[in-house]
Amino acid sequence: MKKKVDKIIKDIIFENFNKKIFFISKDPTIIEYIKNKYNSKFSSKTNFFTIKEFFENISELKTLDNHSTLLYFFSILKKNDFIEKNFHDFFNWGPKILNDFQNIDFNMVNVESFFSCIISREKINKWNLDLLEQEKNFFWEKIHKYYYILQSQLLKKGIAYHGMLFKTAISRLDSFLYRNFNIKIVLFLVDSIAFNECEKILTQKILQQGLVYDLCKKDISISTPWPLNKKIISNSKKRLQYDNLKIIGVPKEIEQLRIVEDIICKFIKKNQKPNKILLIPGDNHLTIPLIHSIKRKLRINVSFNINCPLNDIPIYYTFYSIFQLLLKKNKFKKFTKKDVIRVLSNGYIKKFFLKKNTILNKFNIENDSDFIYEDEIKKYLYENDLWIIFKIPTDNIKIILISIISFIRKFIKLLITKKRKHFLELKFFFKLETYIQKLRIIVRKTKNLSIGINDLFNIYEQFTHTENVRYMHKNIRGLYVTGFIDVFFKNFDIVIITSFNEGVIPPSHKKNSFIPFDIYQKLQINNTNENWYFHHLTRIIQFSKKTYLIYKDQPDEINSGEKSRFIHRIEINSKISTEKINKPFFPIISKRLPIVINKTKSIIQRLHELIYKGLSPSSIYLYNYNPLLFYYKKILKLNNLEKTSYKKKIGKIIHQTLKILYDPIKGNLITIEYIHKMKKNYESTIKKVLLEKEEIIEGNNMFFYYVIKNYIENFISWEEKFVINGHKIFIKEIERKVSARLNVGPIKVNLHGIIDRIDEYDGITRILDYKIGFSKIKEINISLKNMENIFSDINQAKIMQLLIYIYLWFKSPAFKGSKKKPPIIGIVSPEMNGSIFQVPINIFHIQKIQKTNITYLDYKINVLPFLIKRISDILDPRIPIVEKIY
Repeated sequence: MKKKVDKIIKDIIFENFNKKIFFISKDPTIIEYIKNKYNSKFSSKTNFFTIKEFFENISELKTLDNHSTLLYFFSILKKNDFIEKNFHDFFNWGPKILNDFQNIDFNMVNVESFFSCIISREKINKWNLDLLEQEKNFFWEKIHKYYYILQSQLLKKGIAYHGMLFKTAISRLDSFLYRNFNIKIVLFLVDSIAFNECEKILTQKILQQGLVYDLCKKDISISTPWPLNKKIISNSKKRLQYDNLKIIGVPKEIEQLRIVEDIICKFIKKNQKPNKILLIPGDNHLTIPLIHSIKRKLRINVSFNINCPLNDIPIYYTFYSIFQLLLKKNKFKKFTKKDVIRVLSNGYIKKFFLKKNTILNKFNIENDSDFIYEDEIKKYLYENDLWIIFKIPTDNIKIILISIISFIRKFIKLLITKKRKHFLELKFFFKLETYIQKLRIIVRKTKNLSIGINDLFNIYEQFTHTENVRYMHKNIRGLYVTGFIDVFFKNFDIVIITSFNEGVIPPSHKKNSFIPFDIYQKLQINNTNENWYFHHLTRIIQFSKKTYLIYKDQPDEINSGEKSRFIHRIEINSKISTEKINKPFFPIISKRLPIVINKTKSIIQRLHELIYKGLSPSSIYLYNYNPLLFYYKKILKLNNLEKTSYKKKIGKIIHQTLKILYDPIKGNLITIEYIHKMKKNYESTIKKVLLEKEEIIEGNNMFFYYVIKNYIENFISWEEKFVINGHKIFIKEIERKVSARLNVGPIKVNLHGIIDRIDEYDGITRILDYKIGFSKIKEINISLKNMENIFSDINQAKIMQLLIYIYLWFKSPAFKGSKKKPPIIGIVSPEMNGSIFQVPINIFHIQKIQKTNITYLDYKINVLPFLIKRISDILDPRIPIVEKIY
């Protein structure tokens, strides 16, 4: 690509333009290269712009980054325009709305048509025959108003968010070109298939008055208008040869490291220069392990230029712990011992603020209470910089912001002495301090801005999960590491791409928009660009001598273990095959031999007694987790081997409380009136279940009470949201004990379990399971080809439980006579911020058609054989009981 740029520039110099020249490209790397190498060759009239910078020049506006725009958006909101929960949840829904604004503007969508369409949709969804209960507060009507308010306020300040800048510049482009007709504009295109509507219009206009070069095409000069559409993709597919491509599937994410090591070693031994090898981590989480592996194990120099998400930097967790400490302080008006110890035990805190463990030991050992008061901490930390954090008054946002900025600056002073070693941490702090300073200015200038420590935590989470640090290190002889979407100039002999899984490359359509899919299509809003990703992949393959695509083929909680749809597309268009690595590279090495117990007649007899009495999903999980523990508990009946965990106690109380609250409405639709009734009664219900015969909440019960109260409160709010939006939820069963017979060969097994909830959501039957542990994933995907693992893998226990419940739903006499619709299954779980959501479980057919509703025929063919096989293995006298050592 450098050679192409050099040739173009030399031709322009040769023609000796005496005109003012503008060099423009969407990619800053190209502009930087031209400016650095050729700036002295042109007159002072020459300018170098990215498209964004060029649009800033035309519009006379400065670009405001997304995070700053979000803060400004929040500052202009009027609390009366939104229900209180929506106002305080702004940093959950605000980024989606801002993203929708960006898409509307980038794609030059008719604003009034868009809002008319989406407001009508909302009104239809909230329609109520009872005029007295008719909804009068429509979310999208408010957003329509704020779209114009936000743009008006930003224009007054001479700033704009990205999409607004582009749209404004396009409206002024003709006038600019007319006034500057003597300027020669040279536009360099890279991956023009990804252009938004504004960029396409710019390209067509420049064709009339300048030069356009597509650096990805053989015939790079473009002299006539052309459609920026899918035809570019289809042409590249016809030309592409896959002889230089190899696809490798591995069972586990981490085992990609060894594959990468082996590939690199093989080529280095053949005298391949490291700087002609390109490594692209598809998933950023593997970046640091890959770089460490190459530098330390292979002893090869590395050059990298890649985005590192802030929440992947370890210092993120230090501030996450501090926020948790402050959130609990705000709630209880004192500190929880657990949070204090977590902060003081943090690696960064211990290294830079606590040279000795004496303070930590005092709180950890000497304090028997679950809580620690501020005065007690003051005795030990008053002269320590950590006191800045502990003394923060959580009801005063101005002092909170000043204190956090002060603490960040103390941290920076300690890190700056070794800035090369702490490069990422310093970048994290500089970005965080800048952002908090912007927030502080908004708080100071905005009257009556209602913001608290909970809002600040949401701001921190939103910022750190969406902002990146550009991690760069140059070594001209080193192996090069960069991101998939990053443009690189030179060609490489060897390209290795890891994590080439569905949902990673191309990325899944993230839930970052409120606009329904049909409106996207109707108004031709281009939000995702799968074609660009495939085009980019074909370009990488074309410009390398050998390309490796490595993917994980086993499911886990990260993804379904499905290879990327691009691999399927390549397989269809060629005879290329995939190499499967089934033998794990990282075997578990045990320090001792496991205990092995052969199944004697008495053990077999006891197993048959067990299955006659009833085999539950938890029993199967226990066997999967450790067959020896199963033997102790179920065969020998040795109970209380392990102390009941706090998590189990809390889970049991939550289940009992929800049963009491929802039992009265079983067999009916949930109404707003009943939700209000639950809101009045849930606290007294929790106390009744928690205390039993006791009268005072104290000690551990105090901790349990607030955890449970928070869960139940958020659970009811989650339910309320759907009812308010017009969804019909019919409660069929709550905490229902069910059983059914299952024939495992000649043996009749009595399967049983307790289903947390069966309901109908807008006519769709749902089987739901409550979990109290935080969920970091938004959905779980299962491939039918990997179904067997569900019934033996301990990491799939939640899914196994729900799949067994489906059998009980179809076959249990308890549901005899009811019309059994094919159900969907899901897990109801809290997010990190405490709000409740449903994690859907999607089952994929081999043909890649997503299945959520499961018919009994589907179940009988694709699921039941594996359940029967697992139970058969447990009963098989030839398979011994073998201890698992973790």
